[in-house]
Amino acid sequence: IERDNRVCDRTVGLRVGLSVGEVTREDGDYFGDPAIEAARLCAECEGGQILAADVVRAVAGRRNKHECISVGPLELKGLPEPVDTVAVRWEALVGNATNAVPLPARLSVRPAVGVVGRSSEMAALVDACKRVAGGEGRQVVLVSGEAGLGKTTLVAEAARAAFDGGACVLFGHSDEDLAKPYQLFAEALGHYVMHAPEDQLIAHVGEHGSELARLVPSLARRIPDLPPSKATDTDTERYLLFAAVVGLLAMLSGQQLVVLVLDDLQWADEASLLLLRYLVASEVPTRLLVLGTYRDSELPNAHVLVETLGVLRRSHGVSRIDLVGLDDNGVLALLEAGAGQRLEGAVIELARAISRETDGNPFFVTEVLRNLVETGAIRQDATGGWEADDQLDVTALPDSVRDVIAARVVRLGKEAGRVLAVASVIGRDFDLELLSRASETSEDALLDILDAAASVALVREVADTGRYTFAHALIQHTLYDDLGHNRRTRAHRQVGVALEALCGDRPGNRVGELARHWVSATQPIDLDKAISYSRQAGGAALAALAPGDARGYYAQALDLYARADDPDPVLGLDLAIGLGTAQRQTGDAGFRQTLLDAGRRAADLGDTERLVAAALASDRGFAANVGVIDADKVEILEIALTRLPAEDPDRALVLATLCQELIYGSTLERRRALADEARTIAVASGDDATIVRVLNLVLFPLLVPPLLEESLVWSADAVARAERVGDPVLLFWAVSYRALAAACAGDFEEMERCHELSWSLLDQLDQPQLNWWRSYTRCMRALITGNTELAERFALEALQLGTDSGQPDAMIFFAAQSGAASAQRGTAGELVPVMEQITADAPELAPVIAAALTTANVEAGRTDDALALLEEAAATNFDLPLDPLWLTAMVQYADAAVRCRAPRFARPLFDRLAPWAGQFSITGLTADGPVSQYLGGLATVLGRYDEANGYFTRAAAFNDRIGAKFFAACTNLYWGKMLAERNAPGDAEKARELLTDAQIAAIANGYASVERRAAQAFRDLN
Repeated sequence: IERDNRVCDRTVGLRVGLSVGEVTREDGDYFGDPAIEAARLCAECEGGQILAADVVRAVAGRRNKHECISVGPLELKGLPEPVDTVAVRWEALVGNATNAVPLPARLSVRPAVGVVGRSSEMAALVDACKRVAGGEGRQVVLVSGEAGLGKTTLVAEAARAAFDGGACVLFGHSDEDLAKPYQLFAEALGHYVMHAPEDQLIAHVGEHGSELARLVPSLARRIPDLPPSKATDTDTERYLLFAAVVGLLAMLSGQQLVVLVLDDLQWADEASLLLLRYLVASEVPTRLLVLGTYRDSELPNAHVLVETLGVLRRSHGVSRIDLVGLDDNGVLALLEAGAGQRLEGAVIELARAISRETDGNPFFVTEVLRNLVETGAIRQDATGGWEADDQLDVTALPDSVRDVIAARVVRLGKEAGRVLAVASVIGRDFDLELLSRASETSEDALLDILDAAASVALVREVADTGRYTFAHALIQHTLYDDLGHNRRTRAHRQVGVALEALCGDRPGNRVGELARHWVSATQPIDLDKAISYSRQAGGAALAALAPGDARGYYAQALDLYARADDPDPVLGLDLAIGLGTAQRQTGDAGFRQTLLDAGRRAADLGDTERLVAAALASDRGFAANVGVIDADKVEILEIALTRLPAEDPDRALVLATLCQELIYGSTLERRRALADEARTIAVASGDDATIVRVLNLVLFPLLVPPLLEESLVWSADAVARAERVGDPVLLFWAVSYRALAAACAGDFEEMERCHELSWSLLDQLDQPQLNWWRSYTRCMRALITGNTELAERFALEALQLGTDSGQPDAMIFFAAQSGAASAQRGTAGELVPVMEQITADAPELAPVIAAALTTANVEAGRTDDALALLEEAAATNFDLPLDPLWLTAMVQYADAAVRCRAPRFARPLFDRLAPWAGQFSITGLTADGPVSQYLGGLATVLGRYDEANGYFTRAAAFNDRIGAKFFAACTNLYWGKMLAERNAPGDAEKARELLTDAQIAAIANGYASVERRAAQAFRDLN
């Protein structure tokens, strides 16, 4: 209808406006505003008024807050006869010419008395705003304090000042017990999307696609034909949504400072708090000031907020303001501001008494003052001055703000008290139609009651929504708490019935409200309904990418389910699988047991669909716990395979997941058979996403020297298919496994290309588990290049990220990487007790740990212990499990055999390693260098010097190509010692050169063992 401020057709615009108004009325949000907005945009504008046919129908009645003036019948284009018309007056929505997005309605009204007694706190907020505007990066200021201290008033004043200075101000708030997934950000960004210039939205969609529409559905109305999401699962969709939110704020802040006000964080839904943590941790540059308020008195009941605050306090640019009550002077200033004049005499003494009784709580102060005025205890004299009643006893002031509020409600009358009590059950915000139905009161009578309540500041109408809100949360709490248990339960049931009548069979985003009311109203006859709505709310939260909220709903439903006399076992399975899925997505380690139990029950019931769902829901993208076979999970997967038809695509995923779980402690033949069948079924399905998932799951279990060429082909196919699918998480895993296969093959250019691509994807996703992966991959790269100090830093960073994101094997990964760094430093011998403990904790890793212990004992000078371990391995002809750690274990044994000068062990090791001379020993966590280096050492021990020379030449070229300083030093050390031992013409000179290079590199980079051994080799040479 309207593009670039040009009106295409006024009549069409008005009709659309009226239609939108009627549609939004059905959603419970219509009070004439959509029609007004459409008419304002599409009709002729002149002198601050619009002339709009039929708008009178949309804005008539007491719901409309706009000033409407009848101008009589007018002839309008497209209409055959004159029609009654009204002029609608309005005020400008923006405070300055540069701001396209108006100030949010909840921040637009300034208290009549202003902000009193908070000058230092206001200065802190202004300073934070200046720092952001000055280019110091994102700032977060958290304002805490008990109810009534003026937290919202304070940040609203700062936000209005920033808006007047040209900032874009966004606002989101939380409702106690009623918060919807991502409510804080949905409200804040929804306001922006509604008013933003279209070119900004188009630019954002061009970069992030339709991801933001999950949070703000109105984006689809502003920008038609949004592209489909690239995500193929809910985890990926959530990561993309988070990235889209940060991207939007970054884009907007590139044009103007952005102030994001988040009110009542103590009631925030978990999804909103996770998104807040993501936003604060993001490294994307933004000129963003986040102002958050919360009640510190309610922190014991807000566990997620407590965790969030702990994370935020460790972040740069986060500060806190703790509000306390006003002192006597502050209370006096507040009272004088309300009175409009200085107070004198007995009234000052009264002010001091009020200060003592209220502890300076501004809300309590104003409520007590209002109560005194309404009861006539203080009054204005003939000159307008204030005086206290002679009979006023200052010691008889109300004991609490609850007493004051209760007294004000009583003065409104019994019927008003009843209606407001029902409203308090609905929540702090409530809409007229629901309250009318629940309280069984006509809308006209209801409006009279609400007008009276508004006149004494108990409620107020929320601008631009047509909804009402209690003027303060304490008012709603007081009314709710004053209901007895039975009345409260009955009121929840009334509201639940009324809400059902309004929503019909499509509750939409109000399903959480229905769950809350029916759970609070639960009696035996209502139990099924409470379970049903809790389950629906859990499903809706998962679909809304809010697994934290889903976890709460499913847990609630299961608690109710346990009280049922004859529970439906299938329903119990659905609830358990929903809970387990939510637990896994939130990093709750309890997901494993929840899903295992559900899988076993499904198997007992013969329910294959739910058995498979439980088996696959626990997948985190790779083995459940590296180094340990999860026998219970394997059992569930194997049972699922016996129940699934051969051609079922789910069978491919079950097979691939089982292959992944059996990386260690199983034969290569079994893993290969599982992978081959999984790939065959997946390819037959023709679905690229399924094929990539299968390939990503089976690539690492099959990454062994004999299958490296096949792994390179499979990984290339996975990357190509993942790029077609467009899912960034699928692509991340595909390129990550491709990078590892390329490194094993010595193609470090391809490894680097894949790493850069995967990390660019992580910059977009910024997901904790994947960030953990990046940190330990960076550690591996640092080990390859021989930068030990950097490797140790990344290993610690990975440990922190892995621990924070709930990874069960984070400590094992850290031990492996810190052990590899110690080996480069020459202190691996100190880690023998740690290695022995890892063997106990991760028995499936025992073969590779035994090999590492052999080398560590050599490093520590315990040659006899090392030889004993070599003897044990040689007893089986070094027949180790052929898994992704096989090559690492073999080169560790080879290194020990070389340093112990043990030909008996060198011969079988040489024979086993020789076919893989062109490969590089790497695990994804650690790196051991080119296999040719170890073959050169083994050939030296066997006296096959010419072969050794060829292998060392090959290893040196390898090291030079990739800049591997540590492995180059080791190769030069072994090579120099071999030449000295061979002692052919020119060998001594070349040996000195190689040993010198090894010693210089060792001194420069802190390779103490290499330095020590090179020095000894020099002495032996001379």
